This record gives sequence, C-alpha cells and structure tokens, in this order.
Amino acid sequence: MKHVILKLQDLFFLAIVLSVFQGIGQKEQLDRATVTAANNYLDTLRVHKNTPGISAAVAVNGKTVWEYGSGFSDLNAKKKALPNTIYRIASVSKLITTAAIAKMAENNTVNFSDDVNDFFQVSNQKVTIKQVLSHTSGIRHYKYNEKTENYPYYDNVVDALDIFINDELEFSPGEKHQYSSYGIDLIGAIVEKASGQAFEKYVQDTILDPLEMRHTFLRKPENNHPQLSKFYQDNENVIPEIDLSYNIPGGGMYATVQDLVNFGSAFLSDDFISEELKEQLFTNTTLTDGTETAYGLGWMIQKLKDGSEMYYHDGHMDGTHSILAIYPKYHLSIAIVSNRGSNWGIREALELSCKVLKPDTCPEVVAAPQTDPKLIRQTFQNLSAGFQGFIDAIINGKRKELEEIVDDKFKSQTWPDKKTFIDFLMTVGNKHELFDVDFSVRGMTEGDKSFVKTLRFQEHYTDKSWYLIYTLQQEKWALTSIDVFD
Repeated sequence: MKHVILKLQDLFFLAIVLSVFQGIGQKEQLDRATVTAANNYLDTLRVHKNTPGISAAVAVNGKTVWEYGSGFSDLNAKKKALPNTIYRIASVSKLITTAAIAKMAENNTVNFSDDVNDFFQVSNQKVTIKQVLSHTSGIRHYKYNEKTENYPYYDNVVDALDIFINDELEFSPGEKHQYSSYGIDLIGAIVEKASGQAFEKYVQDTILDPLEMRHTFLRKPENNHPQLSKFYQDNENVIPEIDLSYNIPGGGMYATVQDLVNFGSAFLSDDFISEELKEQLFTNTTLTDGTETAYGLGWMIQKLKDGSEMYYHDGHMDGTHSILAIYPKYHLSIAIVSNRGSNWGIREALELSCKVLKPDTCPEVVAAPQTDPKLIRQTFQNLSAGFQGFIDAIINGKRKELEEIVDDKFKSQTWPDKKTFIDFLMTVGNKHELFDVDFSVRGMTEGDKSFVKTLRFQEHYTDKSWYLIYTLQQEKWALTSIDVFD
C-alpha cells in the first residue's frame, strides 16, 4: 500500500481546512479554552502515570501551536518541567538515525537495497539496509536480562558493534519482524563508514543544524546543564547514572519536545526528504510469506478508523518515555516525553492532538487485524487485578494470600521450593520496588510465547532483580514462572 505525504501544492487547501478546525498557525491563535484543555490533558496524564515531569508540543504546518510542561524536571530543586526541558528520548533516537541514512540515500551515497555486509560483516546471508530499518533483518535485540550497564564507554558507534556483530542471525532476513535496537546501531555505523565522518558529526551537519535542533544531543549533556531533567525510577527516586554510549543511534540521544516537533514537521514537506523517499519510509514492510507488518523504514505505521494514518516511534527505558508522531492528514507533528518510564503511547498522542486541533470527531486507532479489542480489554483487567493482588499481599505481609497466589503457579527453576520463595517475598516490602508494569499486547494467540508480560522487582540500587512471568491462557493471564537474577 502506498502512503503519500501531502504535497506542497496542497498546502493552500490544507490551510483552509485547518482554519475550519481552529484557525491556528501560531501559538497566540489558540483560544484560552483550547490551551486549558490541552494543558489539563497533559496534567492528568502525568498524574495518572505517576511520573514526576512530562513535556509536550504540537506543531501544525511547521509552526508550533501549543507546548507545555507539567510537573517537575527536578523534584528536589522544585524545578518545573518545561517545553525546553532536555530529556532522554530513548528509541525516538532511531528516527534521527533513519533520517541520516535517508539523506545518504537521497544523494546516492547508499541505497536501501545495499547489503550491510559490504560495510560490516554480520552474516553469510545478504541483509539489506531496508531489512535492518524495518526490523526484519534477523539481527538480535537485547538478550533477556542483558547487563547493558556493564558495557564499557564507547567513543564511536563502530566500536560498539562488538556487542552483537558476531552473533548469529535469529532468522533469515525478511522472514519475520523482530524489533532490534542493535540493528539501528548498525545503521549508525554504516552512516559513519559511508560518510567518512563520525556519526555524531554527520548527524549534526546534516540533520540537527539544518533543522535548527539546537537542544538535541547525541551524548548526554553535562550534568549541570540548566535544561537537563533528572530521571526517575518512581515518583521520587532518581535512577543511577546510565551510560548510553553503546546504543547512541538506537536509543542514546537527548532532546527537547520543541526540537522533536520541528524534526517531525520536516517530514511533512518536501524540503527535507523527497516525496519518493518518504513513500518508502511510510510504506508497510511485507515479509517473504506476504504478511504485512505495521512498520515502514524506521517509522511505525498506525492506521486510524477514518482511513488516515499516523507515523511515529516511541521510546522506553529506565527514567524516560517518549513519542514523536506525525499526522499528515492535518499536517501535524506531536512530541511527548516524560522523565520516568511509563506505558502511554500513540493513543494518548492522538487524543492530545485532538485537544489542540478540535476536529468534529477524533479518529480512533485501528487495532491490529489479529487482535480482538474486547479480549484485549478483558485480559488487561485480569492482568491488572493479578498484579494488584500480588503487590498488596507483599506490601501488607499477607502470607496466606501469597501462598494461594503462588500455589500451583510456581514453576521456577532457580528457587528450590515455594516456601523459600514465599519466605523471600515476606522480606521484600521495604527492599524492593516495582520496576516495570508495561501492558504491551503483541498477539492474541492463547499460549503464544510472544504474548508474555513480565513484572519485575528490583532491589534498590543493586543488580538483584526478580521477575514474575505471565502468559495468556484461556483468556486470562496466568503466572507461569518466577526467576531471580543477580
């Protein structure tokens, strides 16, 4: 299916359409009620997701029409989160790396059909740049419980390939879709090798400077940078320092929402990337068996019920959550970033966009074809209840309830018996904290190993963690294993 971005000659008509909705084009043209509604939405999202600070911005037709910061970028200093607060952007970094390789494709330095083995040997099979960008290459993602915090500091993106470059592909290229941050790290290294420049310099000269992204950094700014947010593991405790030099192209960058919406807006005209290349970026990838993914080249593709589409990427890591989305129908770019990991995403970005645009009807997200929305809602309810019951029993020291929950579900190979594990749980309350409750649906097939949810607890400021693994069984989530790692 082809995906065509609005052409420049359509902009006059677009301006008329936008005037019908709100008459916006500059920040001061939004009426007070609209600004208040958008601000309140972001305040509510922050409180509901229990995050210290969150910032967002919306641009229409290349102009920022609304921006706002809610909560705090530094709780101890009572420093407000603002639109110019600098956050980690996690996997939204992949879009900047994608833009870099796209610019190289535009000037014929590389081609999306090129074999990555011509740059760096990853396999004896051909693996194209297109397959890497669409996450169909077979290059691995992080391993379960991979200790990325133990990796050394890398001063260039090529050396960081040592982490995965010698690992076998996990499937034949084009056969499956499997997300891989390391794949995008490889793209960054190809940019460096093909350009003859350091990856950071090429991105600075080709992406950041032309788009005036003055507060975007490929490595962490100095800790005393006045705009840099703190990053939190809950709503009060700062996470330990993180070195992201192993993963700069795939997830290590920092930016403001102001810079991100400018970057997104660049993909809504033909001035930055050609129409032909954008059509490739925003077209669903098809696997060798004919299955269509919801991923283009670097960009995720979200279909909406009114027939339109949004293109986006989100990011999630310790101490941050981010999303950048563009909505060609309204020539809109939106960015949201928080200083704590959470589980909001494209639906919230769409809802906030509608608060600003005020269309007659806000389009709804189309669920993936293989999913049943009713079943998803029910399983979420079951999962949420299961989590809450377990957490409540731990916090309040309810041994009997814990015994009932663990009873026939204890399948760990790392604990000798249920009693030992329950004894451990009774000591957890003040020593461990819930680290990750991320409701992510990846499929709806009963017992499908890809349809797994992990509830992780981590001991404060140590590497000791324990996990509850849930899988879908008979339309309910069941605790299927318990594992502990040191």
